[in-house]
Amino acid sequence: MQTDLPLWRRPRTRLYALTALLWAMMLGVVVMAWPVLLPFTLAGLAAYVIDPVIAGIARQRVAGRPVPRVLAVLIVYAVLGALVWIAAVSFVPAVYREAIRALLELRDFLASITPDRVQEWTRAIDAFLQRYGIPLDVTPSAGGLDTPGGRFSVDLAAGMASALHDLTLALRGRVSDVVAFSRAILAGTVQTLFFVVLLFMLTAFISMDAPRILRWFETVVPSHWRADLRRLRTGIDAGLSGVVRGQLTIMVVNGILTLVGLLVLKVPFAFALGFLAFVLYIVPIFGTILSSVPIVLLALTGGGPTKALLALGWITVVHALEAYVLNPKIMGDAARIHPVLIVLALVVGERSFGIVGALLAVPVASVVVAVFRFLHRKQVELDERAAVPIGQSVSAAPGPAPSTPDQKGSPT
Repeated sequence: MQTDLPLWRRPRTRLYALTALLWAMMLGVVVMAWPVLLPFTLAGLAAYVIDPVIAGIARQRVAGRPVPRVLAVLIVYAVLGALVWIAAVSFVPAVYREAIRALLELRDFLASITPDRVQEWTRAIDAFLQRYGIPLDVTPSAGGLDTPGGRFSVDLAAGMASALHDLTLALRGRVSDVVAFSRAILAGTVQTLFFVVLLFMLTAFISMDAPRILRWFETVVPSHWRADLRRLRTGIDAGLSGVVRGQLTIMVVNGILTLVGLLVLKVPFAFALGFLAFVLYIVPIFGTILSSVPIVLLALTGGGPTKALLALGWITVVHALEAYVLNPKIMGDAARIHPVLIVLALVVGERSFGIVGALLAVPVASVVVAVFRFLHRKQVELDERAAVPIGQSVSAAPGPAPSTPDQKGSPT
């Protein structure tokens, strides 16, 4: 009998060992080919984002027949192409013009800063600090850094002068030749377009064959594990749908609201700032902070403290809308990840793989959280089965218990 054979000679053990070896080899290939896998990874995420729309169109019936999946993919791509074209001819040129103008104005502003202006700024800061009783002087006294009355002293003027000098030289080197700078931007635009075209092609191929790809993944696991695999896939989908699809939806809404507020307040470089906010919103927590700083600073320089406070207030309203309305409605409970885990994932991703790691950190974290949730539910089920008396084990096993937890997120 098979049970009399040694463990390493049983056919099922050999099958499991071969399956584990194949998965380990696939993981090794992924690690070695990681530098060239970025388009494929992003294409997989893009296909995942648009798959509900494609599946919805494919379920429709025309003349009594379902719409072919290939035709559904073509319809979705036609709509996306039209939206990209509208953005390319209306929004992108405005962003480009404002970005170039901002760099040139920044160069001229840095060139106009003289030591006298720096001294004037530091004296104004000193007066402000003394007026509110803050024990700090940014202009050292003649006797050095030691000041009477227990006040601290920092030579802010020297630090500002050194930093502005270095920044001016770097900026002049980059934008002194506007033609060369424009050529560099054009070359980067061509590379970006090539990457986008490749991404669209890969996304189309994955979208057309997505059901077969999922079925193939089910075939590489033993049959009696496939029910658990489907449950795990459902949990991963619940988390990713909020993190990926929900975050993209929130990005679009926040970007539009930010642009509208900047246009109403007449903040300089509204289109460039709105586009920057839209892009940075993809990184949770840090993107919000990074996008708010230039908006408030440009509102301050362009309209004074009042406009800066209004811009900050509008940004606060947008993010309150995101936190208390959009997140619960769009992402739901299954996609919620503790902020500490989000920060940890972002830091680890950025330190390990740079900006790409930061972009993919939260989706990967959602998959890890979904796996741990599944293992937690599985352990609870095993404990419940172990607690049932032996005579009742057969009758207690069937029931809705295995499928019910998929609709609820367990604590993480």
